[in-house]
Amino acid sequence: MKFVFLSILSIQCLCTIAQDQMKLLPEKIVIDEYHNQKIKDPYRYAEDLNTDVVKSWIGEQNKISISLLNKIQKKQYLIDKQIEFDQKNEFSISKLKIIENDNHFYLKRESNENVPKLYYRKTFSSPEELLYDPKSFKSKSHIDHVINYIQPNWDGSKIVISITKNGQEVSEMVVLDVNSKKLHSEIIKNVWPSNKGGVEWLPDNTGFIYLQYRKTDTKSKDFQKNTKSVLHIVNDNPNDAKEIFSKNSDPNLNEDDIPITVIERQDSKYLIGKTPGAGNYYNSYYLPINEIKTNDWKPLFKKVNEIKSFSIQGDSIIYRTSKNAPNYKICITSVLEPNFDTPKVLVKENPETIITDFDITKDGLYFVTSKNGVKSSLYKLDGKTQKEIKLPQTYGNISISSKGPNYSELWINASGWTAKNIRYEYNNKKLSNKNLNNTINDKILENIIIEEIEVEAPDGEMIPLSILYKKGIKKGNIKPRPTLMDGYGAYGISMKPAFSLRRLLWILEGGIYAIAHVRGGGEKGDSWHKGGYKSKKPNTWKDFIACAEYLIDKNYTTKNKLAIWSGSAGGILIGRAITDRPDLFSAAIVEFGSLNMLRSEMRANGALNIKEFGTISDPKEFKDLLEIDAYHHIKDGTKYPSTLLTAGLNDARVPAWFSVKFAARMQKANISSNPNLLLIDKETGHGIDDTKLKQFNRFANILSFALWQTGHPDYQPE
Repeated sequence: MKFVFLSILSIQCLCTIAQDQMKLLPEKIVIDEYHNQKIKDPYRYAEDLNTDVVKSWIGEQNKISISLLNKIQKKQYLIDKQIEFDQKNEFSISKLKIIENDNHFYLKRESNENVPKLYYRKTFSSPEELLYDPKSFKSKSHIDHVINYIQPNWDGSKIVISITKNGQEVSEMVVLDVNSKKLHSEIIKNVWPSNKGGVEWLPDNTGFIYLQYRKTDTKSKDFQKNTKSVLHIVNDNPNDAKEIFSKNSDPNLNEDDIPITVIERQDSKYLIGKTPGAGNYYNSYYLPINEIKTNDWKPLFKKVNEIKSFSIQGDSIIYRTSKNAPNYKICITSVLEPNFDTPKVLVKENPETIITDFDITKDGLYFVTSKNGVKSSLYKLDGKTQKEIKLPQTYGNISISSKGPNYSELWINASGWTAKNIRYEYNNKKLSNKNLNNTINDKILENIIIEEIEVEAPDGEMIPLSILYKKGIKKGNIKPRPTLMDGYGAYGISMKPAFSLRRLLWILEGGIYAIAHVRGGGEKGDSWHKGGYKSKKPNTWKDFIACAEYLIDKNYTTKNKLAIWSGSAGGILIGRAITDRPDLFSAAIVEFGSLNMLRSEMRANGALNIKEFGTISDPKEFKDLLEIDAYHHIKDGTKYPSTLLTAGLNDARVPAWFSVKFAARMQKANISSNPNLLLIDKETGHGIDDTKLKQFNRFANILSFALWQTGHPDYQPE
């Protein structure tokens, strides 16, 4: 017992020393007045990350955090384990694109490679060919360039490749001739095709339309303003691209709208224009394909029509809408004479499940339903009846796509928390395995138990909660264990069941992993999103807190063994959970987090996020933003849990200063001995296009920190 006592004491001393070593960032209070309310901001100046004092402080924080995390000897084990699982897979495939002639284009990364390369197959069963290695792009720079988007033309003779570096996401595009495997001369800059608007090839394959950004400085407030869709003809100078869809071509557009275009198929009659942002709904326009250069856009539908997704079939539009149907319905109307008020309903809303996807083949309309965001089913509309298409097992998440309305092939992508990610083809009532990826060892996944339950929120709403743990932990007789809980709750995005190596590693270390499907997401339809939106956003973290209390009450874990984790807009969830209930959690991890939402509009994509969170210019929405701002809810003299914040200096979505300000404020206010760590990476962005090894290292830092703080004996710093 003496040894255990000394170990615990040494750990407490280590944390206290780490806290004492952390030099506080000096306060320089700025007072803003919004709608007759004064708000103090002690670290406004830290929004400029290039000032000497801020740069120096970030450097010190990184040094202390890395030193402390490196004292966890088993952290390297987590890196090695990720590499081991990766090698078992042999390779991984992503961004698969299949065109009508059955050509397959995809990215493939071998287990011994850090970044993927572009490959090609003439058909599914044909041998693969290496088309392009991103190492050859600006090879003298000695930087790991990453392919983050591909788009072949209609006959597969050419393919656009988008390339980025250091997690920047903003990219450069090149055009590859597939037969010769040689690049065309032009390099197209000021693009971000992996984000909103991708590449749309003209039906004659002579060129393509893409979204062009005026600036590439992701720290500028003008970064995403006045973007435009332009037409580039292959081999022409990119500077000669013709403007197709923009504020200039349509005065109804705002400078913050993202005017992207869509050409669904080579035989499509119309070019579709739309202006999506951070919100679920947008305005849409159309233009006959043969009139592309006229810019004579006509309105198709508006935001108020609440159309989530659609497909143009001839002169008809088939669409999925939440208008008077929060669980969604599928309707059809005319493009030329639309009637969105009383359209023909093809698939009615179901009160028990939501419609999450649909597509059309030669044989009819297929659609996917989901219950609580964790159990999906596939159906075919057969006349007026709905026939379920049975898959070999039940999947938590299903998405579908078709080869086109002139073909019978329907492609099905299915996954689950422990179900291997798999791709099927459904054709003439025959289901075939068309998986290109290797899958992880099934025996490991078979040893994981999944509980899907619902937890009552303070207002009586039932919140889905997924709980995963290793066999041997008996239900009803659970010894409290280290538990890691995550969630998101924004933009109507669901936490869809899918295999995650980081979840698996946590479970293999004896922990419990929980996913809270909180309001603000889309698990229970449009009303679920609106239930955690703007003035109702507090439901997001209240739902999360209710799920945490359930796990403690049912003896899955204790307050001292419960860590929470999310990122991006999920930073609101985690930040407000710990500022609302600092007593409830042992540790909190936030990656690239939105933690200072009162200043959201000051970031490069701030105007886009007004649709989801509101604007400070509106008195009511200002109050909503203040309420969801975790930074402004930190209180001096409070015992806060341990925190680990990560951010990237190249982040085009959430600026690193959100995390810097929050970390500085937390270190000043926190009177507990719990460490508040900050890691700022100058060679990453939002974590999306990172190399394999960079991701593995980040996950190892996060998991080892959480295991340390929840008391796992093998992860205590030495």
